[in-house]
Amino acid sequence: MSKELVIRLAGRGQYQVPAGGEDLLKELNRIDNEIVARLAQARGDLQELLEQMESRVLAAGERIDDLVSSDLILPPEDLTLAEAAELFHGEGIIPR
Repeated sequence: MSKELVIRLAGRGQYQVPAGGEDLLKELNRIDNEIVARLAQARGDLQELLEQMESRVLAAGERIDDLVSSDLILPPEDLTLAEAAELFHGEGIIPR
């Protein structure tokens, strides 16, 4: 990733991740894939994984107050299983 990345955390605002955040994107993709796998197994224990995604963005990014186009939108931690099934399928929310 050569440019800055703007990630929206649903209900928490937008965060700008500096250029070179490829490791963060890989980690988010790993968690995303785990959510897809758990949904395929009809496991509903997704909150911990959603919290992991959010905490990684909060640690790596800086909150921005201006509304700009987001490169990635992560769902809230309290996502229901039905809502998760609509979002996380195939390659998940982070196609790689």
